[in-house]
Amino acid sequence: MLWIAASVLLQSGVYGFVSGTLDSGDSLALSCAGFAAATVLFNAVLLVRRLRGTGRGSGAATGPGATGLLLAMNVVTAVTFLSFYASLTWVPATLATGVETAVGPAVLALLGLAGRGRRASRQGWCAAGGLVLLGIALAHRFTEGGAFGPGLVAGLGLALAAGVGAPVLALVSAELGRRGVDPVYVTAHRFHLTYLASGVLLLTVGGPSGDGTGRLPGLLFTGVLAVTLPLFWLQTGLQRTDPMVAMVLLTTLPGITYLAECAFHGSFDAVSLALICALVVVALWYVRVSAKAAPAPDAGQAPGGSAESGASSSSVASTSSPSPAPSSSPTSSETFQV
Repeated sequence: MLWIAASVLLQSGVYGFVSGTLDSGDSLALSCAGFAAATVLFNAVLLVRRLRGTGRGSGAATGPGATGLLLAMNVVTAVTFLSFYASLTWVPATLATGVETAVGPAVLALLGLAGRGRRASRQGWCAAGGLVLLGIALAHRFTEGGAFGPGLVAGLGLALAAGVGAPVLALVSAELGRRGVDPVYVTAHRFHLTYLASGVLLLTVGGPSGDGTGRLPGLLFTGVLAVTLPLFWLQTGLQRTDPMVAMVLLTTLPGITYLAECAFHGSFDAVSLALICALVVVALWYVRVSAKAAPAPDAGQAPGGSAESGASSSSVASTSSPSPAPSSSPTSSETFQV
């Protein structure tokens, strides 16, 4: 549990610190550094497991017919995570995480109606609708009195795109889990397109703004703090913590991010904090409802393929905290935070 708490605190603290300070080049540099370092770290973990003989063989690692799903996960991961980090260029980190938390369950419920994933219960629909309304209220509060220009529209649109991508990641990950794909293998290979795309886009925009060479080390370090270390700590914690306890901790990310923003940049607003707290409470209710509705796992079913397995409960938080750890419970420990 301490590993998860440390991951949430570090990630929310970094988001609060960088909120309002990034431009598009900075966001891409942070993404490229963080996800490339995460890929190196988790491939090292995978290699150590294989050398020790504790990991699955290459056939078991990939599972039957998993190549297409891994490619799909790379695409959706890149779109989801890059959208989130790009949104920080135009909207506060609290608003970005809040919007993602608000739209994820509704998207998952709609996917259930389309036959993709489990259908939401009546209580699940109520919770999802409540989250959407709270997300709208939060967006209105944060944009009240400000100029509703192209930048704000772009930021909200990117946050929404990240929130839509998170449930899709959950469904793909759940399918990988059902096919018995090693979750560490998934983690080691799911970010390739993310760091490659962010690197290409970074070159396209000409690198970080201002003194790019001078700022690059700081952005690389920030990427490690915002992405790599929280991912590693989260992976470690999710393997040792009850999934429901992990969900409770992870759904607090928007609230802690807001407190971090206030600590670093001031401008505390009691109404905004109240809306964020309500968002967290309703998200936890959705987690509880989803856990009750989740079917018991089959005796022969392999444990979840990644942290997003168990899609219903995993979509309540933002993609801002990418958490690709395994879960043997029908309720996943992932809360979509990029």
